[in-house]
Amino acid sequence: MYNIHLLPAAYGDSVLIEYGESKSRYILIDGGPYYNFEELIEGMKRVAPSIKELELLVITHIDIDHIDGIVTLLKRDKLPFKIREVWFNGYDEINDFSDFLGVLQGEFISKLIEIKKLPHNKSFQGNAVVVEDYNELPVIKLRDGMTLSLLSPGKTGLQKLHAEWKKQIKKYGKGADFAKKLEEDSRYDSASGLLGDLPIEKLQELKVSGDKSAPNGSSIAFIGNFQGKSCLFAADATSDYLLEAITPFLIKNNLDHLKLDAWKLSHHGSKKSNLDKLMKKIDCKNILISSNGSKFQHPDQECIAKLLKNNGPDLRFYFNYKTEFNKRWSDTTLHKDYNYKTFYPKNESAPGITLRLI
Repeated sequence: MYNIHLLPAAYGDSVLIEYGESKSRYILIDGGPYYNFEELIEGMKRVAPSIKELELLVITHIDIDHIDGIVTLLKRDKLPFKIREVWFNGYDEINDFSDFLGVLQGEFISKLIEIKKLPHNKSFQGNAVVVEDYNELPVIKLRDGMTLSLLSPGKTGLQKLHAEWKKQIKKYGKGADFAKKLEEDSRYDSASGLLGDLPIEKLQELKVSGDKSAPNGSSIAFIGNFQGKSCLFAADATSDYLLEAITPFLIKNNLDHLKLDAWKLSHHGSKKSNLDKLMKKIDCKNILISSNGSKFQHPDQECIAKLLKNNGPDLRFYFNYKTEFNKRWSDTTLHKDYNYKTFYPKNESAPGITLRLI
């Protein structure tokens, strides 16, 4: 089996990867915002009621819609499952890239990983999770045959984040000061404007500038490969940084496109994070989008329209919520005109959606 569960993470991200043959193994990517933690846990129980262990917990970057739920999880006295390894680039891990805004949450996570004695970036010898050379992408092998090919972050992305992080360290302090703030923060004690209905062709031709955010540029993004099936888990990685990893791979293998079975879009389907030039290099028909649209009205209509142009026909879109910001794409007339399908949660009171690759 190779199942991708988009958990209900409000406007953020939380993805549970389930893989294996006779036994299910799990990878958890991010945890959404803190206030949505209970709904997220309920969504996890629906798809993995007997989960006892994570092969890997990936905290992709320090934006609070990805990291805050993990702070809530790790702050519990007793963890609900064993965690074999954590990938997270904290200040100490990126300090070598000093030539990194949820910095407060980033320091919280580093402190909690230390307190819980969790194996931290073990696959990278305790150093940063980073692509040192785009011509030799790191490939990490997990138990039972899952491999993770790292695409992001590169050194430049971590250098930019380091500069931002350093500014915040000067503001808040470090070490014991953060531990005290963590104990005092009560949040963890509990468990783009719309464009109306522009024609699709107009949306497809709109010019879009790329995302330049330092935290997003530091996102951990990878391709998960299992039994011949692959998915790109893009977190909030930018198109430019993803292309830095993808382009040498295509050249080296004499390929025109990166063939994937699934693609979890970057930044909840943001138009700035999923540019035409990236879409044109990817051949994939199953598109996953995580967002309830509550803060930034994701996914952007331009992003969906451009995917129909660059990656269609026969696209299949999987949304973990049905909202006023994505319901346009359920129109059966559009389905017929642009030859695609949409999938939403069967029960709107129980958001989240699963794509089964095997």
